[in-house]
Amino acid sequence: MTEAPGFADTKFADTNFVDTNFVDLGRVLRPHGVSGAFIISAYTENPAAILEGAGLELWSPDGQTRRPAEGLSGRVTTVGLIARIPGISRREEAAALKGWRLVRPRALFPPLQDDEVYWADLLGLTVSTTSGLALGRVENLMEAGAGLILAVTGHDGAERLIPFQPGLIADLDLAGRRLVIDPPPGLLDL
Repeated sequence: MTEAPGFADTKFADTNFVDTNFVDLGRVLRPHGVSGAFIISAYTENPAAILEGAGLELWSPDGQTRRPAEGLSGRVTTVGLIARIPGISRREEAAALKGWRLVRPRALFPPLQDDEVYWADLLGLTVSTTSGLALGRVENLMEAGAGLILAVTGHDGAERLIPFQPGLIADLDLAGRRLVIDPPPGLLDL
């Protein structure tokens, strides 16, 4: 598995919008301070790595508006990656980016092995059990001490936290945007 989540305190903006030519690296949570900085919830094991490399763009939640994010700078803190980009110098401008996605072209990443996945590619997957019970969609990713946790929101608004562990995954179909799990007794009762 290629680890790539951060802590998310709001829902992923629009998990219906997926562009497989890009990898989501994180999402803007909120402004930080008064001079145009903002906090990014990073979908990477090492949020500082986002600051390295080329091809960064910020996309509006619906993907219709795109803005280059070259020159992104920042620092990692306990609240997330505090970042700045040239041209954003006021709190109001940073606030307008809330929910925007930070992406990089997939072609700029090394190829994955057959048993690897970018964690951000799990966002928006529909989740069901091997018995056919529809659980909902992956709305958020959280890293816990034991690994990745998928926050799955059902049609009724209920949220379930599902560990992304090999023993639970019955089928992962990224092209079909679905995940089938084989939960142990009691997991869905929590």
